[in-house]
Amino acid sequence: MKKTFVQAAVAAASILAFAGTAQACSTLIVGKAVSATGNIIVAHNEDNGGRLFNLQHYVPPAKHKKGEMIKFEPKAAAIPQVEETLGFYWTETLVPDGASFADGFFNDAGVVIATNWCGEIFDADRMEVKDGGIGYGIRRLVAERAHSAAEAVKIATELLHEYGYFHDGRTYTFVDANEAWQLAIHQGDSWAAHRIQDDEVVYIPNVFMMDKVDLRDHENWRVEPKQVERADKDGRHDPKDPIFNWRKIVAPESIRAERWNANRNVIAWKYLTGIEMNDPEKFPYSVKLDHKLGVKEAMELLRQHESYIGEEQALYHSASEGICRTTSHDAIVYNLTSDPTLTEAWKTLGRPCQSVFVPIYPLAGPAAGTSFVDAATATKEHFAGTPGMFDFRAEFTPHSVFSAGTNAIDYLRGGEIAHRTELIHAEEAKFLAARSAVTKEAAALKGEARTKFLHDYNQKAYDEVLELMKAENARLMPMQVKILADVVKADSDDPVAFALLGSKDHEVKGANIKATRAGMSANQLNSTRKFTNFAPAQTVEFKDVNGDGFEDVVFTFKSKDLAKGAVPGALMDLWLYTQVNGHRVTGFDVVPVETQTVKAAESRSGKHLL
Repeated sequence: MKKTFVQAAVAAASILAFAGTAQACSTLIVGKAVSATGNIIVAHNEDNGGRLFNLQHYVPPAKHKKGEMIKFEPKAAAIPQVEETLGFYWTETLVPDGASFADGFFNDAGVVIATNWCGEIFDADRMEVKDGGIGYGIRRLVAERAHSAAEAVKIATELLHEYGYFHDGRTYTFVDANEAWQLAIHQGDSWAAHRIQDDEVVYIPNVFMMDKVDLRDHENWRVEPKQVERADKDGRHDPKDPIFNWRKIVAPESIRAERWNANRNVIAWKYLTGIEMNDPEKFPYSVKLDHKLGVKEAMELLRQHESYIGEEQALYHSASEGICRTTSHDAIVYNLTSDPTLTEAWKTLGRPCQSVFVPIYPLAGPAAGTSFVDAATATKEHFAGTPGMFDFRAEFTPHSVFSAGTNAIDYLRGGEIAHRTELIHAEEAKFLAARSAVTKEAAALKGEARTKFLHDYNQKAYDEVLELMKAENARLMPMQVKILADVVKADSDDPVAFALLGSKDHEVKGANIKATRAGMSANQLNSTRKFTNFAPAQTVEFKDVNGDGFEDVVFTFKSKDLAKGAVPGALMDLWLYTQVNGHRVTGFDVVPVETQTVKAAESRSGKHLL
């Protein structure tokens, strides 16, 4: 079929699936020669906004009918499926509009896929695609088909040549136990790829970092030829120069200097090298260190902030533009072994600085509770946006326990930040000390016996951290919040009452209406950094709501203000943020959110209290 040029209006439409997602991710790659484990280490923070669930799946290998087509985004191209696909571990970002650019994978052949948005490029009006182009398909099809990092690059670039990339820019990281590659995609069929050397350490935020692309070195650098020709013609590159400065040729200097990119580069390179670098035009793409980095150092890099985070802020992360920030909802570290079944991963279930890196063997299957649908349903629903998929579910503990706890800490702040840091380091130290012995024991097993052993370990580790977080949440949120309404209407000014229940241990008389706000979890309303953008309390009343003989405090809020960022038609966890006698207090309850045209399902219309 004839290729077409997608102009600004069409490009804007195709970006809908991307809006609010993956705008602050970070990726670290440590070559095996500078790795304390002797293996390549990959670490990645996933950053996204809005109503969001992070699910984990294992998708088994499959056989497909000849002629079968696969389609992801509604406007993207339909692509022929191969007859056999690999199994893979899938960490899914589920958002209402569908996440085209946020998911991570590790497949049965031992290939890791992680990505970073690198947008705001030159030539965004020259985006050439076929039949709608490809977006999500690159990561998913590479996960299904690639037996090595090098093959991942080949598969991805062939897809780009055939269909064209429908978004402006992104850097893909493909890594196996033997080598690491990065593929930077400009738009359409424009790209550059680099094989990362064993003695290199690479860090990338959301900006193109490749600078010295050597057009003579075809073993370690690959560039789409027409892109070079175009750059020569446009005067962005001297045809006589064998070095192609990718990042200057494809993107303006202003995007490299943006605080939300530059800050992370400053922080990362100081952590890695001990040197503070402040010139965005001199940030390195990679370095060669005189010391080795291990899993623990990779974890800590993903937790780095600016020195001033939290000062005079209502929410601890609201001012952060560091590596760990308000949008950071998930982090993972891989220690890649030659046998993929023994590859060790460490995954958080929330913002990395406030969460335990839980150990997992990805190919043994994630723990029960880390998803609420099977992988086939998750695939079908990924771009469907069905409101019921975004219901609060108490049994989906990554949200109801882990995310809830990090949200509470972000508001409570004070000594809770230091307490959580001490707690997670102690828990991780136990896992780190025991991990090599677990891997060694598994290595002595074969086939299903190994898989069962490792899956049982995944479950046991998850359950241990889950119980720890449940206990912490009970301590952090000892007072019950009760929403005194059957529904919150997103298009109404109707008052909605929140009760903070008093008890013999907790009085409410000193509740401060001026310091009181309510709305979605700050973790999920994270495109809004100002605490004042949550719904302000309109009235306050003290009375015994539940008849237990203790005085409660009742605040009212405007319904539509409470529903900012909510998904109409879904059961939402809405939070109360207040102060009692100068002490911060928070908690949440669950209620359906509706509009006049979108009603919550009848089966879910009743109250769902914790």
